[in-house]
Amino acid sequence: MQSSARIGGKLIVFVFFAGIMATQVLPADVIVTQLANEGVILSDGGENQVMIDGMVTEPYSIYGGLPADVVAMYSKASGPFAGIDLALVSHQHHDHNQPAASCQFMQKSAGTLLVSSQQVVDLMHEKCRAFAVAGPRIKIIDPQYGQPEVVQVGDVKVTVFRLSHGGGKYAVLQNFGFLVEIGGMKALHVGDADMDAADFIRAGIHSEDVDIAILPFWYFAPGPGGELVSTYIDAPHKMAVHIPPGEMQETKDYMLGAYPDVTILENPMDEMRFSPTVPPTP
Repeated sequence: MQSSARIGGKLIVFVFFAGIMATQVLPADVIVTQLANEGVILSDGGENQVMIDGMVTEPYSIYGGLPADVVAMYSKASGPFAGIDLALVSHQHHDHNQPAASCQFMQKSAGTLLVSSQQVVDLMHEKCRAFAVAGPRIKIIDPQYGQPEVVQVGDVKVTVFRLSHGGGKYAVLQNFGFLVEIGGMKALHVGDADMDAADFIRAGIHSEDVDIAILPFWYFAPGPGGELVSTYIDAPHKMAVHIPPGEMQETKDYMLGAYPDVTILENPMDEMRFSPTVPPTP
């Protein structure tokens, strides 16, 4: 089953099915811009831009926010935040999505479609209830294991997988992984997915060919994460994100010895350009 709508002049297609469609997109460089924590903007250098977990402006707990000059651009949906086609949110935690900042951006950026869970949108009700309840530019999804949901905006296709955030108090959280096909490459963002190989297999991610894996830095710490990455998501390009500013130098030193090929972008607005055929360049 599928439905469609037009947002910002682009055709948006929603597909709900157990299988995954194949699309043909010509290869091009993909630019990843670091925001705060796990926030990134993916761009093909042209008109296609996708923001994931990027509606975070203020520091939270040990995690970072955006510098004042970047917040100024964000609040106006200008500069690097202009022309965002899709805003994807993995889950409701404040270091991944801040409801006031989400409302501010979505009301300013008239061409952006927000795709996330009911839990994320419910928290937005407190800050912009009328927009969050009835806004045509908000798409609530609920992918199931073995039944990912697909959103296509122009040349960009996003397959959304359910991934566990963990057990105990985290078991009720809706956490999504996003496989973004942009510029002829596939970039995977897993939110705060539990480092559970069985969960990745159940979601179906293990069978995907991933070019760029954007993963929390703790996936590379000693323990189950390293085996999970090497066995199921050993993409040719890997990025470590969600590094607390106070732990940045320690993490960089460790990664340089243990995972020298993994990219770390230290500051908000740092960029890395990836190509299907050559190593990444800053």
